[in-house]
Amino acid sequence: MSNTFFIIDDDINIRKMLSNLISKNDLGRVVAELNSGEHAVEEILFYNPDIVLIDLLLPFKDGVQIIEAVKKEGFHGKFIMISQVEDQHMIARAYENGIVFFISKPINMIEAINVIQGVCHNIELERSVQLIKSAVLGIAREGQVQNKVSANDTITHIFTDIGIVGESGSNDLMKLINKILDFKKQSPFSPYQLQDFYHQIAVEEKRLENSRTNTKTIEQRIRRTILKALENIAALGHDDYYNSKFVEYSTSLFDFKQVKQEMRYMENGLEERGKINIRKFVEGIINRVNNQKKD
Repeated sequence: MSNTFFIIDDDINIRKMLSNLISKNDLGRVVAELNSGEHAVEEILFYNPDIVLIDLLLPFKDGVQIIEAVKKEGFHGKFIMISQVEDQHMIARAYENGIVFFISKPINMIEAINVIQGVCHNIELERSVQLIKSAVLGIAREGQVQNKVSANDTITHIFTDIGIVGESGSNDLMKLINKILDFKKQSPFSPYQLQDFYHQIAVEEKRLENSRTNTKTIEQRIRRTILKALENIAALGHDDYYNSKFVEYSTSLFDFKQVKQEMRYMENGLEERGKINIRKFVEGIINRVNNQKKD
């Protein structure tokens, strides 16, 4: 099934470049374009595209406001944000609201193609899973048996795919993700600070295990675990750029530029290592968990 795209950017050259990129690489078809955020919510809901390529800073309404509004209306398409903004708070806010990747301007064509291909691949995987689940669900309904996949099952499956199940910080990471999931159930549109959850985990560990664990220790264990995941994903891509796990996780859990940097480090130890964004990693897993629940 061909994916549909909606491009929103106030720069006509960016819109033309992305449209040509999508067409020439057979990634799908562009159903509409907009040069501002004024009518973006209504148009996205009307066209219901699979993927929205959207600028962060737009006239009338910014990209994050548009994403928040369409999601409230039940839109389930994927968002790829394109902007030259480097403000980490604004970028974090975009990830919290559901973008699957952030591409920096000026746009690198190879990176853009890889990112869009990765998102398209994830969509195809979700469709395949949905077909399988629909078939299984039909059989389960006939027998009056229906099993639900828990959030922990989904998280554990992802941890297994990226090779961190046995890491010492994987339990802390699991706790962090579950705490944020619970927080979002209670306050779906409220911002949060990771430090608050690190503190909660540290307090609970002190109480249950009578340890001297502090907030910094929890953060360091989680950071080391995610760095290990980055290393594992980069290794997969280094061996096979089209490895399904590399395609699936290199964009949804990490900044693809940092994955490539880690791959360069593997080739040449003199290079700097890739960096991780804990919030993006966690939000990427939360999106997968929520998508499983919708399915």
